[in-house]
Amino acid sequence: MMCATPVLEPADLREQLAHIDRMRAELQKLNADTLKILQDTTLARPQLLFHGAVTMAAMIGTVAAIVQLFH
Repeated sequence: MMCATPVLEPADLREQLAHIDRMRAELQKLNADTLKILQDTTLARPQLLFHGAVTMAAMIGTVAAIVQLFH
């Protein structure tokens, strides 16, 4: 018993190759977007920590100024 392989017409083959090329381009775009999001997320953590520390220092300074004003 032999397996029959379908014979593709040149137009069908070109259509499939074009579809593969479009899918490859879409995957490359998605990979680039994912990498950018990962880089942004990686940078966001230290920035949040720094901004939190600056905010805390400002709040402590404000409280100290108010206490000194009314003391």
